[in-house]
Amino acid sequence: MNDVNSIVEALSVNAEKIPNKLALADKKNSVTYAQLWEMVQKGATFLKHQGVLKDEIVIIRGGNKVEFIIAVLSVQLAGGTACPTEKAIKDDRVSEIMEFLGSKTYIADKPAAIENINNISLKELFKYVKEPESLMESFPFPNPEALSEILFTTGTTGKSKGIEVTFACNISIAQNVIDSVDMGADEVELMTSPINHSLGIRRTYTAIYLGSTAVLTEGFKFANSFYKLLDTYQVTAITFVPAILEQVLADNAEKFATYNQQFHYIQLGSAPLSETNKELLVKMFPDVRLYNTYGATESGCTIILEFSKYGNKHKCIGRTTVNTTVLFVNDEREIIEPTPDNPGYLSFKGSMNMKGYHKEPEITAEVMSDDGIVYTNDLGYLGEDGFVYLLGRVGEVINMGGIKIAPTEIEEVVMKHPMIKDCACIPIPDAITGEAPKLFVALNDGYEFDQVELSRYMLDKLESLKVPKVFEVIDEIPRTFNGKIIRKDLKNRNS
Repeated sequence: MNDVNSIVEALSVNAEKIPNKLALADKKNSVTYAQLWEMVQKGATFLKHQGVLKDEIVIIRGGNKVEFIIAVLSVQLAGGTACPTEKAIKDDRVSEIMEFLGSKTYIADKPAAIENINNISLKELFKYVKEPESLMESFPFPNPEALSEILFTTGTTGKSKGIEVTFACNISIAQNVIDSVDMGADEVELMTSPINHSLGIRRTYTAIYLGSTAVLTEGFKFANSFYKLLDTYQVTAITFVPAILEQVLADNAEKFATYNQQFHYIQLGSAPLSETNKELLVKMFPDVRLYNTYGATESGCTIILEFSKYGNKHKCIGRTTVNTTVLFVNDEREIIEPTPDNPGYLSFKGSMNMKGYHKEPEITAEVMSDDGIVYTNDLGYLGEDGFVYLLGRVGEVINMGGIKIAPTEIEEVVMKHPMIKDCACIPIPDAITGEAPKLFVALNDGYEFDQVELSRYMLDKLESLKVPKVFEVIDEIPRTFNGKIIRKDLKNRNS
């Protein structure tokens, strides 16, 4: 498929090669490649006659359903740029996004109460594309350097930004995913991540590019629906964010483990997976390849660790993906050869990188060079084994008298104590060492905090300087929807 320039073009090729193969499914609908390609062409025709213009940015609100993907691909084939949003988005936020993007068209199940916009019903679009007699026009395939979508993220600066993704970027990202997990054309992959999120939509694109099958579900709201999809479509792979995986494990880990012989791989992304859950998954699925992905909306999947094979490599996040070149730079963005004691900022070069932040040239320049290198605030180094090792994000890594301490190293140990439900570590000022670790803990039911016991436990597993002297018990550790610790909230609490 190296000769295609967009996911919609890949879809057309697969519709010719494997017309009767299942392409997409959810709990209500399923479509083959031939059906999906016909629906996307009809969808593009429908949108054209509804007033969608070439090069227009179209906002699409919807859940993990077949019709959402049809709408996204229809916009792209019609010559537009899709901007997928979360299912629970409010009209005032829709209005803000549309004003910022200069967008006039909004596709959703229900119209937005916003003046002077083109409300298009997602239900009507889906109804139109399913009708055999609906008009279907021909459209040229998109230019690879044109914008396929704009994805909103808070990113590294905290400001909500629209990430510009080209059609060529999505092809490169799909190739990275396929290579990194050894994805086969016969995979049937369950997508549990929100489809508006980069992880969910890109893994779905990857299935369409490869000619495999993507099954869409709304996280893990209903256990019966989740397992019914696994059985109905004989799912062979799953994409999770850690927060959704934790829901599955908390519901019935033993039942989930019975799929060991059915699954080929499980991949996790968007947030680090705890060492405790890594160890648990390895025990539950001895015959399944298990992956944790490092990446960002700006670059997609750039580094991946097969932790079922290399889980003994402490602080390791894996190897770079096929289209990715990893660089390490200093504060002046000069390329360096990092070491554990002198780490560098992880930076990425490759065709998978974003075009930039929409209408934000200054913020783009903060994270991206003129020649397309994306810089992160994550500190790490390349080991002698060729794997990348991550210490943490600048501002989160604790510099204790020149010794760099990764907060995750402390958290991983603490999470194994039965007293602890959740925890998070942040740097605090120290008169002698400059910085020192402080640990926030949330307790499991039935426990009272015992600092002496917890400190003794940590001393058995960590160097003494890494054991925090300052603790605070809180009800809940603040996290994002996909499980990332919101450390700035803890720092604000501490200030």
